[in-house]
Amino acid sequence: MKNSRLFSVLRWLLVNACRMILSVALIFSGAVKMIDPRGTEYKIKDYALAFGLDDMLALYMPLLLSMALALTEFCLGVNLLFGSNRRWTSRVVLVAFMLFTPLTLYLAIENPVSDCGCFGDVIGMSNTATFVKNIVLLAMVAYLMRYNVRLFNTFGHDVHWLVVVISAGFALSVASYGYFYQPMLDFRPYKVGVPLIGEDKMVDDSEFVFVYEQNGEKREFTIDNLPAEDDSTWQFVERRELKLHSEDDDAMGLSITDGDEDVTADVLSADGDKLIFVYSQMNDIGISYTYLINILDDFARKVGADVLGVADASPEEIENWKDVSMATYPIYTSDGTSLKMLARGNPAVVYVKEGKVVWKRTLQSIDAATVESSISGGGDLESIVADYDGEQRLKYLSISYVIILILVLILNRSYRVYKISAGLIEKNKNKSVTLQKENKSEN
Repeated sequence: MKNSRLFSVLRWLLVNACRMILSVALIFSGAVKMIDPRGTEYKIKDYALAFGLDDMLALYMPLLLSMALALTEFCLGVNLLFGSNRRWTSRVVLVAFMLFTPLTLYLAIENPVSDCGCFGDVIGMSNTATFVKNIVLLAMVAYLMRYNVRLFNTFGHDVHWLVVVISAGFALSVASYGYFYQPMLDFRPYKVGVPLIGEDKMVDDSEFVFVYEQNGEKREFTIDNLPAEDDSTWQFVERRELKLHSEDDDAMGLSITDGDEDVTADVLSADGDKLIFVYSQMNDIGISYTYLINILDDFARKVGADVLGVADASPEEIENWKDVSMATYPIYTSDGTSLKMLARGNPAVVYVKEGKVVWKRTLQSIDAATVESSISGGGDLESIVADYDGEQRLKYLSISYVIILILVLILNRSYRVYKISAGLIEKNKNKSVTLQKENKSEN
């Protein structure tokens, strides 16, 4: 009897431990995706290209899948956390892991995409680590499926649907801000306040090698080991610039070129202010953006900031864009992945002051009327984005979400207490009436 009770307690502890681990994993994964929906959209596009599903790239399908995945994971995690909708939640989670675990096994073997993107830019996981993680979680959800009736139920059955609606609304609000502005929390290398390029590269990012020829053979020398001045057997051929490579370059990875020349240090130097237009996919940019780009260009020049563009495009595409948009600022080239890490959105705008990022926004989130008002009112480049603070807004949304859930819980439990109390009162009343009738019949 004692052993049976002990096993029952241990089973209850194990079931709820599995529930907590699964809920935290799903909530965290969903939260990361809803904070940065564009990042998940890019990852879905990578998967589509890797598997030859080019039709998925049409219209907004990757974005819709990104939003749906974020909302689903977050809401399932919340349900597990509170023990709501225990039966169908466990079933949905089990089916999801049964579908994704074989996929992650294939990814671990073939490695068509280097990072699964499960936890966005917060935690990078190899495909093998992702497969192992899914195996462990699949075992947990299978055990949970067997004993889900032992889960503690925080909310009453009559408001389970309301908890899902509130959670989905919160997730959709966060995802919308992340899509139209920038992610409320930035987990990428180029955060606000971070220099776009390391100080060592700003000071000196190159050295020279000297090519000499002797008896038809060419050799390279550094400044420290040049041939002796009196050695006439070596004939000078040319001097060649050699770019240095530092650990900081690996960390940041942003390289800007002008044709074949690397101009990263010159373009991103700490001298002065810079307004950078980021074109991660120049062919997809609508002509309607040109008016806002041009007034931002004029505004930046008026306040003494340099204006430039960085694009993942061919020279022909850049020249075509300059003709269409009447751009007078220089446009350099860079890798599309680096540009998407720099700022979400196409096009996006990044304001750099003394080499450090001050703000970044999608162009669609900047109001032309606000820019014109700042110009006429003598404002600066920081005033046009003063209406949005991502971290502060995320804090307010999160607090509001928790408060609403607490109010629902109080109202729900208060009503249940009222129903129980009313039932007891009615039961006692009926019992009292029955006793009175029995007394009268005896008399």
